[in-house]
Amino acid sequence: MQYLTPRSLAQAALPLLMSAIMVSAAPAIAAQDSDPTEVKESYGITIESENHRFHYSYPKALAREPALSGYLDRKGLEEGTGFSADSDRDHAEIAAKAESGYRLNPYEHQVEWSEEAEIPAYISLSRHTYSYLGGAHGMSVTTSLLWDKAGDEPVEVLTLFSGKAGLDQAVQKAFCAQLNIQRAEKRGHPIPANSDDGFEQCITPSDQTVILGSSKGGNFDTLSINVAPYEAGPYVEGSYQVDLPVTQAVISALKPEYRSHFAVR
Repeated sequence: MQYLTPRSLAQAALPLLMSAIMVSAAPAIAAQDSDPTEVKESYGITIESENHRFHYSYPKALAREPALSGYLDRKGLEEGTGFSADSDRDHAEIAAKAESGYRLNPYEHQVEWSEEAEIPAYISLSRHTYSYLGGAHGMSVTTSLLWDKAGDEPVEVLTLFSGKAGLDQAVQKAFCAQLNIQRAEKRGHPIPANSDDGFEQCITPSDQTVILGSSKGGNFDTLSINVAPYEAGPYVEGSYQVDLPVTQAVISALKPEYRSHFAVR
């Protein structure tokens, strides 16, 4: 199968878009709390108009897997086209109803894919999304994805486990302890035990984003659990990420056919 490049995809879709599209190798969008001096080459799709700005990027190195880069290209173009159409519709509706020429603030949507790890069978990816739709502030969310290199298809991380309950049982205690350490660092005081404050209670790990990592490249040996703003604390605290080693309990929680791809760290 032939996969389209970001440039050819954008050119093919140009008549469908009401905004200017620029597709090029460009610096990746910086993830929240990342080093601003670090520049990574990436493929990107940018769509700009007076109503919105959309930017989507992934590391240029992922072009080594044509099926994966083709998948990311298509998703980016679909997302950009849909976002542009929704933004133009919202702005037109408000402009038609509002008095004195009132307009919505321009919308913004930024997506940055990052490669977290590669093992012989899979590539582990994270996706950092920032979206602003005219409210008091934007929202940042991190999600994850595995790419099955043999099957040339995406895989959801949680489908590797026999069930969410098994994963939670394997990591809950360590996750809660590390989360409270990070909460205490941000807030400047210890987190009381048995608090009835929702932002002081523990949360369910499997309801968050689980990202797989590897310290040596042979197997997955790390679980990074990313927690979005508002899930574990107020918006001002931003996101949390708890990194946990793979243990035998984690491996036991996996479906048998996936256990060989993991190792205790």
